[in-house]
Amino acid sequence: MSFDTILIPVDFRVNTDVAIRKALTLIGDTSPSIHLLHVPGVISTSSFGYYRYLSKYPFSSNAQQISEVKEKLEEWQRYIRKTRPDISVCCWITYNKSVENAIIEKAKSIAADLIIIGKSSQHSLLPFLNTVVSSRIASQTGTAVLTVKPGAMSNTFRTVVVPVGPKFPEKKISILNSLGDKFFIHVRLLILAEKDDNPSQLQTSLFSICRVLKNLSLNNFSYKILKSNTSGWDILNYCRKVNADLLIVHPESETRIGWLNKHISDELPVNSRTQILAVSQTDFSIV
Repeated sequence: MSFDTILIPVDFRVNTDVAIRKALTLIGDTSPSIHLLHVPGVISTSSFGYYRYLSKYPFSSNAQQISEVKEKLEEWQRYIRKTRPDISVCCWITYNKSVENAIIEKAKSIAADLIIIGKSSQHSLLPFLNTVVSSRIASQTGTAVLTVKPGAMSNTFRTVVVPVGPKFPEKKISILNSLGDKFFIHVRLLILAEKDDNPSQLQTSLFSICRVLKNLSLNNFSYKILKSNTSGWDILNYCRKVNADLLIVHPESETRIGWLNKHISDELPVNSRTQILAVSQTDFSIV
């Protein structure tokens, strides 16, 4: 899997800087294109819509401010082309939609391989203030969604944590293969063992996973078995323990934390080095 078409939601803050710099390290070489999407603020009628508008989207739709938006988009377009002249850059401004819905629609229309969302906020106590939920976007588009905090701006990909169950997802394998072509990565498998799993079957599954990785020349890997009832907290704590640069997870099932179903990225501080990549569950049997 190659990330040749990348979509980046743009808010002209540090989030944009983080996302674009990360895109330049990940983008492929076959007709590469980066799509910059800006959604001018629309005040929602919901209870928290006005807060979201004031805190996140300072631009309205009058002519002067839209002209400023276009200038800022063109500045980033020139920066990308100066860095990689072979990259095609498209700029989009979408009106009268929520940011999340605009991202979903644009990702589908351009057949994006990857969506990168820079995120400098941390709504660990009030997750309903999120205007964009990466796992929801990944589920609805089938596109991989990378969430990056400013602390990971200069980080390369070295330690990659991958939770796996009885089936190993095809998309996770494809992404590991793509990362292995660009970076020297250490893959840390987290085997999520349920209490009813047969130990011998689990061993066979693990052997099959290792065989797949070796066939892809991903020989630098290790594994850890987590007991049943593993939560998002357990996965996140393991990432902190090993200083993970990237966590590859299924949306929803592996990204929820706590009874409020917070997204796992909400618990990462702004200076976190760990990036979260949510990929949809296209699986094949490994036993």
